[in-house]
Amino acid sequence: MRNVSRRAVLVLAAGAVASACSGTEPQDGVDEGPVRTETEPLEKAFALLGPLSDAHWLGYDRVKNNDGRSVPGPSDIRVVGFARLADGKAAGLTSVAQRAFGPEPLGELPEQLAGFAPGDARWQHSKAFDDEITGGAYPGRFLLSPATGTVCFDALNAT
Repeated sequence: MRNVSRRAVLVLAAGAVASACSGTEPQDGVDEGPVRTETEPLEKAFALLGPLSDAHWLGYDRVKNNDGRSVPGPSDIRVVGFARLADGKAAGLTSVAQRAFGPEPLGELPEQLAGFAPGDARWQHSKAFDDEITGGAYPGRFLLSPATGTVCFDALNAT
């Protein structure tokens, strides 16, 4: 009888420790400050895109108001926004046949960025290009608009 109760206590204790350490699932909650406009961090993270300009982006912890429930991990940091590529760069990147770019809708982005999406963009996406930029090291989605010379990026742990 004593072994059963000791085993039950150990199982309950292990469960309590596991639940205390698991924290909450990340959920988008953009409340981390103003839209950023500097390009250097983006050029460093997404070197294949080359020089960027006219950037509008957010970099934030996906666990809204992370009030000590968990320590932010690299995969909790979302980098999302728009930037202009050098003249002709978007057309050059999308013209590589092996990348197999095709039309794709922009999808949902944080409200703060909605006004920065070019209205006349025809977005092109390639899973192969995503993998090329990220090197498989982090999840990321990159849409290019050759018509506007713009990239839309949405990545985790990119910096």
